[in-house]
Amino acid sequence: MGKSKLEMEFKDADGKKFSLSLDEPREDITDLEVKAVMDDVIAKNIFYTAAGDIVTTVGARIITTTVEELEI
Repeated sequence: MGKSKLEMEFKDADGKKFSLSLDEPREDITDLEVKAVMDDVIAKNIFYTAAGDIVTTVGARIITTTVEELEI
């Protein structure tokens, strides 16, 4: 059984990393769609960290893991 996660990385006003993860993104999601969402997060000031507002995007990735259940 495979699982995937979209991880988006930002930096806040102090330059500290802030990550946002979403489980099971669409298989056909594009770089442009992810970038647009990340830009919306910043423009709409959706999240606030202890160090201040999210101010810039850093990157994004899809992480895929394989889970094998064991019968014990």
